[in-house]
Amino acid sequence: MNFKIRILATFALIALTIGLFSTSQTASAISGCKKAMGNLSAVVSGSGSTGTITQGGRLNGTTEAVHTSGVFPTPVMGTVSFTDDLTITTNKGVLLTHNVVIFDGVRGLFTATARIDPNLSTGDFAGATGVLYLNGKTTDGGMTVQAEITGEICYAN
Repeated sequence: MNFKIRILATFALIALTIGLFSTSQTASAISGCKKAMGNLSAVVSGSGSTGTITQGGRLNGTTEAVHTSGVFPTPVMGTVSFTDDLTITTNKGVLLTHNVVIFDGVRGLFTATARIDPNLSTGDFAGATGVLYLNGKTTDGGMTVQAEITGEICYAN
């Protein structure tokens, strides 16, 4: 009986050790995620926009958005949707996102869901995943926009 208890205890210790190592790797991956925030100011052109992010920590830098689809009407009068790719160039690297934008032209409001591309981002952002949310407005018919950025970036390193 003593031998069986030793074998059982050994297997329990091995299972516990494996569980601890897999938990620490998961905790490590989760701890690699950081909340993102910042303020975007941009000037809109025919094919996209250029701008600056401030108060964004690692995201502080310049932006360029390039439209990747046409403008599509939604069931809500005066509201359209479209897609674009956003490139954020910082002193930490380049973060590229693929965005879906909803724009309410009547109220001058927009929101975008920006999925991070881990393959096209560079520097500190290489391999990063996550989603940014841009919520903003225009007060001049869409020539300039102001937006708050929130979300989460999960860094690969």
